[in-house]
Amino acid sequence: MGVDQRRRVTIKDVARLAGVSPTTVSHALGGQRPVSEATRRRVLDAVAELGYRPHPGARSLKASGTGVIAVCAVNAVSSSSHADLEYIHRIMRGVTRAAREHEYAVVYVPDTRDGVHWERLLFDGAIVSGPQKNDDNLRFLRAQGLPYVTIGRDPDRPDEGYWVDNDPEESARLVLDHFHAHGARRVAAITWPTTDYWTKQVLRAYGAWCEEHDLAAHVEELTSDSAEALDASARRLLESSSPPDAVFGVYELPAIAVLRAAAQLGIAVPGDLMVAGPSDFGLAEGSQPPMTTLEYDAEGHGREAADMLIRLVRGERVEDPQRVLPVRLVERASTQR
Repeated sequence: MGVDQRRRVTIKDVARLAGVSPTTVSHALGGQRPVSEATRRRVLDAVAELGYRPHPGARSLKASGTGVIAVCAVNAVSSSSHADLEYIHRIMRGVTRAAREHEYAVVYVPDTRDGVHWERLLFDGAIVSGPQKNDDNLRFLRAQGLPYVTIGRDPDRPDEGYWVDNDPEESARLVLDHFHAHGARRVAAITWPTTDYWTKQVLRAYGAWCEEHDLAAHVEELTSDSAEALDASARRLLESSSPPDAVFGVYELPAIAVLRAAAQLGIAVPGDLMVAGPSDFGLAEGSQPPMTTLEYDAEGHGREAADMLIRLVRGERVEDPQRVLPVRLVERASTQR
């Protein structure tokens, strides 16, 4: 029948098999308009054969709605619980405050590969933070016809849809230019190999910046966030044949690992080595020495995304569907030469 059973069955698959339009399928299942008994039977047979399960949230949009929005944070780089991520706490605070102003409730949905959590919930639309390439969460929401907004761009369609993000090139250059102004000439980056749009663009900006300054690029990639893997990668970077005099941690935990390895190896920070990165876990202020960070307005991300989503749910016009928020560099002892 030509339907790939490895992906989620959609209303379009049912329509194709039944030989009708998706609108007719919707009418046959939901009863919004009458259809002939023969057509209804073809639709029901196709539903049974394909195992199609219409999402209840999609149906709710045709009525009065549920008054609930969902939030999902994709965690592709760390095995740590989202409860440990200060960045996610700030996003949720922004979402919750905006939702309360609009008299909406918020439910948190764990990142999932099979859609089981989504299917158990009634909601009007969703916010997905940190979408990855071929993201299963976005695929589910699209298949069910549910509105969504992403925090961070969908890497498969970065110029489309509704999203709130930072400028990745600006973020990278804030750190790199800061290093260079303080005398760094061997600048390395350390990161997890993830497929989200922001990370890819930050690394691309790092490579371009190195070319512009006639400096060698050195990217250390981790494959695990275990303490052992973090420490091993940090030591490998610092003990390389041409050790860096500055390290840009694309994520906070690798940057903290570099500070830890430097202390173990007797490398003075910031005298011999400067280190900077974002503040995902909120560890930078308490590190030794306190680490210079890129600060993203995570609460603003959540607030802007929730406001945009609720307007979509209500059928209102969204004036600015793609919003880039500013980022700032907070200098601390790890780069203060």
